[in-house]
Amino acid sequence: MEIIPTILTKDPIEAREKLGKIRGIAPWVQVDIIDGIFVPNKTIGLEVLEEERGGLKLEIHLMVSQPAGWLGRCQQILTDRVVAQVEMMNNINDFFLKATNLGMEVGLALDLETPVEKIPQDLYSQLDLVLLMAVKAGQGGQNFDPKVLEKIKKIRGIIGDLVEIGVDGGLNEENIVKCKKEGATVFYVGKAFWEYPDLEERYQKLINL
Repeated sequence: MEIIPTILTKDPIEAREKLGKIRGIAPWVQVDIIDGIFVPNKTIGLEVLEEERGGLKLEIHLMVSQPAGWLGRCQQILTDRVVAQVEMMNNINDFFLKATNLGMEVGLALDLETPVEKIPQDLYSQLDLVLLMAVKAGQGGQNFDPKVLEKIKKIRGIIGDLVEIGVDGGLNEENIVKCKKEGATVFYVGKAFWEYPDLEERYQKLINL
């Protein structure tokens, strides 16, 4: 089980402050990159993440139009893992191959209403991560939708124990346990992490679940 704090903001100062706060607490951080096309709002640009991260592993979640075109910039900022929404990809297999050839771990993300069949079945086992949104992608602070539980179970049936399954959106102590029971292994936490004054204590409490 892994807990990954998430950063979704259009404010570069906020992004840098949060990155600084979790160094030495969590091994991974996920930063959401939204271009204003996939959904109406827009976040920080990748250039904000060029600074030294002090050993923190960086995952970029691309909620953008044609995410394959962003892979070169992800590589330039030393992204460890790139995860992209499939809904605005021209070719899912091409995205996977390009990202793999650039030396990054690769994940594919499905929005709340996107069926698991959107990803070719033979590709599932080649991924490092499948990310399931438990809310509509692109906005923080939404409530968890339990319909994601059936999707977790379905994908676990396809891939067995070969690939990590992540869940993102509205997670808290109660629904993390429910997602874990269905086979999820990576949990992305935004509001339920950052709203606590002692982040190290909060991280350990979530891990202990």
